[in-house]
Amino acid sequence: MAISNLLTGVVIVCGAMAVDAKVLSIPTTTIAPGVNLPMAGLGTWQYNSSEAKGAVLSALNLGYTHIDTAIGYTNQIGIAEAIKESNRERSSFFVTSKIPGGLNYSEATAQLELSISQLQLSYVDLMLVHYPATWGNAGGKAMRQEGWRALEDFQKSGKAKAIGTSHFCERHLKDIMAIATIKPAVNQVQFHVGMGSEGANGTDSRAYCKSVGITYESFSPLCGPCPSADHWKLINGTLVAGIGQKYNKTGAQVSLKWQVQMGIPVIPKTSNPVHMLENVDLFNWKISDSDMASLTDATQPPVAGTGPANSGDCQVP
Repeated sequence: MAISNLLTGVVIVCGAMAVDAKVLSIPTTTIAPGVNLPMAGLGTWQYNSSEAKGAVLSALNLGYTHIDTAIGYTNQIGIAEAIKESNRERSSFFVTSKIPGGLNYSEATAQLELSISQLQLSYVDLMLVHYPATWGNAGGKAMRQEGWRALEDFQKSGKAKAIGTSHFCERHLKDIMAIATIKPAVNQVQFHVGMGSEGANGTDSRAYCKSVGITYESFSPLCGPCPSADHWKLINGTLVAGIGQKYNKTGAQVSLKWQVQMGIPVIPKTSNPVHMLENVDLFNWKISDSDMASLTDATQPPVAGTGPANSGDCQVP
């Protein structure tokens, strides 16, 4: 995509926002009855409150429809300020937040209330348990189930439209499913080009999620946790940049399009308005079957962070 075209888009959209808040045309996927998750949004991990405010305000002013955050990011106060300053109607955008794992019912409930208090919202669209808390004396299955009961009651009170998990492997999800009266709507995990084939580079029980109707959502779709060289492979590496030339798109757009074309929502992070528009310009073009296969077969960069073949704690009880 030509940068000049993107810059024109920024001026037009921002100009429109000054007088009439509009939203970008970003498709959604249904994750629960009446709850539609945008297929692309803005991630805010590793942004402090000030950085998150700037990025979220830019995204909302450009017409973004999904903002992803978490208690653990310690940036929700800045995001609340951005939401307020954007003057966007609450119904025009989707907010995801997360609370820590490994909490009992009362602790989880307190964190849920803190989250919407920090965001200055009466509800979030999606609330997740951030991780399964498999380390040390974190409580394992019992705490996963207590925390889930707190999320269910939070949803039933109208303070979340849908609830789900992050970093959960199949066995962690089964702990939840054993007692759930509300099925997890989403499992948010690390996923990117290089992890597409099953086996050594498969991740976090994607097949299981599909089998039970849990939406598999990608965080770090350009591999934020990766070493710098691996991260850049997904932005301007030989494979993605070469494919991008065929479609007049950037390598990063190819990396993101590969996922959304498979039906996987993405939440890339950027504070650059030009890149923000690139990151959601994914829906009026298609990658060929042969190029999709090349991206799926890629084995680099591998999963980054914890454990082989997963972004959670699949190797630990």
